[in-house]
Amino acid sequence: MKVSLLVVLVIALACSSITANLTQQVQLTAVTVNTQEKQVPKEIRSKLFKQVLADYSDIKDCIEKEEGGTRKAEEDMNVEAVDVNRDGVPEYEVELSGSCSCGMVNCTIYLYRQSGGGYESILDDAAGLGLELLKTTSNGYVDLRVDARDTAATRGSTIFKFDGKKYHEARTTITNMETGETKPATRRVQFKRGSSSTTLQGRVTIALPDQLIVGARAGQLMTVQLTAPRKAVRFTLMTSKTTTMLTDNNTNSWTGTLPETGDYIILVEGNGTKGSTYSITISIK
Repeated sequence: MKVSLLVVLVIALACSSITANLTQQVQLTAVTVNTQEKQVPKEIRSKLFKQVLADYSDIKDCIEKEEGGTRKAEEDMNVEAVDVNRDGVPEYEVELSGSCSCGMVNCTIYLYRQSGGGYESILDDAAGLGLELLKTTSNGYVDLRVDARDTAATRGSTIFKFDGKKYHEARTTITNMETGETKPATRRVQFKRGSSSTTLQGRVTIALPDQLIVGARAGQLMTVQLTAPRKAVRFTLMTSKTTTMLTDNNTNSWTGTLPETGDYIILVEGNGTKGSTYSITISIK
């Protein structure tokens, strides 16, 4: 009887081991199958790569000068299928690696949908760490969020909304990662009807500056006057099209004739980490 019990025990342990191995193999097979299902076919990847180069000639020129050229760029390209309009037909998020489309941390993000026999871009000017699909929608397409590292101390977050043809930036905020303080990345300066000047107040730190956007025409005279309790606040004025600096970066007042029509950027910065308040008056004649 003792021998019989021992035999039964050995057989039971062997069966248990075989079952565990089979289960593990099935799980590994399932994982492999799921991974393969998520991979974008090589033919689609190739078409998307060619479309990016056709749409962005500067990227194409840059890649062709890099070591490995277009072959390496296509191999290193990351493509993910997403369904942003919930119609069951995938759109494709495309990211290229390397200095041609990436900075120190953030990379340009492209989004394509099928159109006829090819693909068309439906996302403008996005760069960051990837796309996040939100629960809200605009014109039948889910809203998108792109997070980016602005500096070592701050993170940017941009919401993109679909206008019926393309995704465009709807709102961008910047956050101090140490304190959690968040503010709009830009503020559009508005003038009251019949007025040629306006005064704004704000608070800035070394990590969270204020970026003021003001529209004006070439030939107009602009005056900017900054007032702050301490000298820890300064501003810089530049054009948005060519980013031409009209002032140095240690100014509290400026008057000059504007060189071009369009938006101008007034960057108000602080030196300290605790924050400084300020008042700034902008006049255009």
